Order: sequence, then structure tokens, then C-alpha cells
Amino acid sequence: MDLETSREYASLVGSTIAVCSTFYFWLIRSNRERAQLVAHPVGGLEGTLLMAMDDALTYRRVAPADGEVVLKYWLHLAIVNNSLLPNALLGARIWMKFADGEWREMDVHHEMPDQDLFPTNIDPLTTAGLKLALSCKQPGKIEGGFAERAQAAGDALPRQIPIRIKLKALQDQTFHCEFVDDGDGLQRSHVEKVRLAA
Repeated sequence: MDLETSREYASLVGSTIAVCSTFYFWLIRSNRERAQLVAHPVGGLEGTLLMAMDDALTYRRVAPADGEVVLKYWLHLAIVNNSLLPNALLGARIWMKFADGEWREMDVHHEMPDQDLFPTNIDPLTTAGLKLALSCKQPGKIEGGFAERAQAAGDALPRQIPIRIKLKALQDQTFHCEFVDDGDGLQRSHVEKVRLAA
């Protein structure tokens, strides 16, 4: 192989490496610029059986019928933006699996009634915190004081609580997340604790 051929070969190899590396870094950057929102729980789920006088706004929204009660849970989430570009969270739908095996879509609002959850702007490669109040209705009746109502909310859920989240972002993009809450933040009745220990 003469010197001229060696130079041409080296030039071709160098050009190929440059094109491949440019394409590789373009793919990485393109992937990092793609919208990517993920929800992670922060702390455990807490809950209570709601009385109308406790939170009239939620009670009216959920609108229980005769023979139904309103269950309210608190969940804190970190919404992680894994993209190099900013995004905005425009809404969220949340489902929880209850002890009867049914998935229920929850009424989703800020834990402070006078504050709005959405829209929430999220800078690139950062997180935004969401303090959620999740409510739903189910058959039952209100009994006992605060401790008994907290236990009723805990007993309505399985020991491990599957939660599904659908996040809505800019340009009608949606992101689905699932996790299981360990239930350690919930109060349980004595009967429930005995049954679980058996």
C-alpha cells in the first residue's frame, strides 16, 4: 500500500468516525430534549373519612348519595422533568386500587383548598412538588371520632396500595406512571391489624 492510498484510507476512516460520533451525540441530545415527565411519591399516603363540615368544597364535588361516605387521602409527589427542555404540567388523573379490588378514579386537587395545582412549570432537569388531596365516595356510614374515621380510610385500602397516574403536559402529551404505596402512613383498625398479622 503506497503513501497516497494510506492517506486516503486514514482520511476516510477519520471522516467515518466524525460522522458516527456526530450522529451518536445528535441521537443522545435528541433523546434528552424529548419531553419526559415522571412522578415519584414523597412520603406515604395518609387518609381520613371526610365529614361535610371538614371540607365542604370537596364534599360537594364528590357528591355522595345516601348511604355513601367520602374518603380523602393526601399524597405528595415529585414530578421529575428528565428533559433538557422546560415543560408544564397541565393536569393529572389518578386511580387507586381499593381493598374490594376495584380501581377508583380520584378527585384530584391541591391539599390547600385555596391553591391551584395546575399549570405547574417545570424547568429542565429539575423537579416540581405536588401536594395532592385525593377524594372518592364509597358505600358506608360515618361513625366515631377522628381516629376511627382515619382507621376507616386505612381499612378501605389494601395493605399495599397500587396507584396509577396519568400526567398531562404541553401539546397534549401524556405520561403514565405506576407505583405501590406501602400503606405505612395510614391508620388501620385493630381488627385489620389482627387480620393482617394472622
